[in-house]
Amino acid sequence: MFLPLIFVTGLAGIMFGQLGSIISITLLGSLFIALSLTPMLCSRWIKPFNHNQKNRTVSKFFLWGEKVFKTIENKYERILSFDLSNRKKILFPLIFIFLASLILIKFIGTGLMPDTDTGDIDVRFSLSENARLKESEKAVLKVAEFYKKFVPETDNYYAFVGESKKGIGAAMGMDEGPNIGESGAKLVSKDKRKRSTSEIADLLRRKTKEIPGIEKFSVIATTPMKQVLMGGGKQIEIEIIGHDLNKTNALAEKVKGIMEETKGAVDIRVSRKKPRFEVWIKVDRQKAAQLGVNVATVAQVLRSNYYGTEASKFRDAGDDFDIFIQLKEKERSTMDNIGNITVPSISGKLVKLKNIAKIEDAQGPVEIERKNRERIVKVGCDTYKRPLGDVKKDVEEKMSKLVLPNGITLDFGGEVEEQRKTFGDLFLLLIVGVVLIYMIMVSQFESLKTPFIIFFSIPFAFIGVAWALFITGTTLNLMSFMALIMLMGVVVNNAIVLVDYTNILRARGLSLPEAVKQAGKHRLRPVLMTTFTTIFGMLPLAVSHGWGAEMWQPFGITAIGGLLVATFVTLVLVPVVYTIAFRKEEAVKT
Repeated sequence: MFLPLIFVTGLAGIMFGQLGSIISITLLGSLFIALSLTPMLCSRWIKPFNHNQKNRTVSKFFLWGEKVFKTIENKYERILSFDLSNRKKILFPLIFIFLASLILIKFIGTGLMPDTDTGDIDVRFSLSENARLKESEKAVLKVAEFYKKFVPETDNYYAFVGESKKGIGAAMGMDEGPNIGESGAKLVSKDKRKRSTSEIADLLRRKTKEIPGIEKFSVIATTPMKQVLMGGGKQIEIEIIGHDLNKTNALAEKVKGIMEETKGAVDIRVSRKKPRFEVWIKVDRQKAAQLGVNVATVAQVLRSNYYGTEASKFRDAGDDFDIFIQLKEKERSTMDNIGNITVPSISGKLVKLKNIAKIEDAQGPVEIERKNRERIVKVGCDTYKRPLGDVKKDVEEKMSKLVLPNGITLDFGGEVEEQRKTFGDLFLLLIVGVVLIYMIMVSQFESLKTPFIIFFSIPFAFIGVAWALFITGTTLNLMSFMALIMLMGVVVNNAIVLVDYTNILRARGLSLPEAVKQAGKHRLRPVLMTTFTTIFGMLPLAVSHGWGAEMWQPFGITAIGGLLVATFVTLVLVPVVYTIAFRKEEAVKT
């Protein structure tokens, strides 16, 4: 089941590709040891048990354990006798329970990855496109003040506005500019606070809404790893694709309204920014040529005056600081100021910009985002107190009533789209794994029928998984899916142990019912040992509450729930199905 993981692409491949290769190599190594070293060590170290050994405490413990197992084996043998005499009474109720349990799927939420409470919170916001840096600074200081007033669990916090040197933030998928601000905090560890990161994030969300001037904001409480894997996007994103900016903007507002009405949708955001006031400078190339002015020189002068030019560096205590030169704000704040800027000509004379260019007020888009060469605008949201799949379903139902203008299409993106792709890859992995297991068992048993008997226990593992996820309120996510893949191998292994020994006993001349009973009795112990060692190994994952525990809890819960039910089905149902499958062959023999 783990070998196909090596070939999975996308997010599942990034997270579990190496896991597949490591487990496959480890299992091959353990197989070699089991067939070579283990028999040799058993022949040398295992001796008949001496009840009169000196350590009476150990002896009593072994005798007590043997007595318990003998009691369980005898009771199981009686249960098996009843099952074989009442096959229909066992088979049909279990099938009914399986079908009824499928209803639970509707009540189990879905998501890509479980949210982990690492204590990281980021508040990112933007003011209007025309906002000055000082306005953004005031706003970000107000956000930072919230940590002092309302979040005593804060360990440390930071705040910054504007843009990083050379646009490093933009390269990481973050917005930058004088109207952009961010304030984040690191909370104390979970055991030192009563509130979760999500609860504190919701409080900050309500407080940030009260700050005047903030047009868009997001409160991010996910793990840094998840932000990197998802590229900083929203959990649900609606991609509106079309060339007409007015039509796509209008549709984006409608989609935004739908999300605002949807329970559990928070931090709703439209990716396209509002038009920004601009100054268009249209150089008259003929006049400029007559006066000996180069258009490139005009652009260079404007950039130097307004953005600034690095003139030198200042060194202090071993640190270098760039020194930029630009016009004073008073000299670059009006249209007349722009027109009076002088540009050097080829001859060295200074020419005023208004003499060679037309200067106009205008509005224009800040940026035009594209996907596959098509213009696109994204409307996104995150989720709070509702599973991602449920929120996506509600949004999709409401959007189905929208009438799309000609030339406009809609598509899902963000985490929900990555979830669809990842679940598709993992489902294909399950199918490939089952096919490979079937092929191996066909060659091993030299029968097409026997592997189907073994596979009969697999669907019933989903009963335990469904109930475990439903009772604990856990979503079906990437980690749950990985546990399902692991379950296939363990469940099949238990059934193989039972069926293989039944075949051996039949080959020795035992009748079908007697072979099934004896196989169940003698293979009950290894089946229970395999199951409970796996369950005890998964128990810390399911119940732990330390840092990052939320990431692995779905894995442990899924594995434990599936194993408990699958083991019961293997011990009760597989013998019944085996006798039904081979009853005709038994009749021919007798």
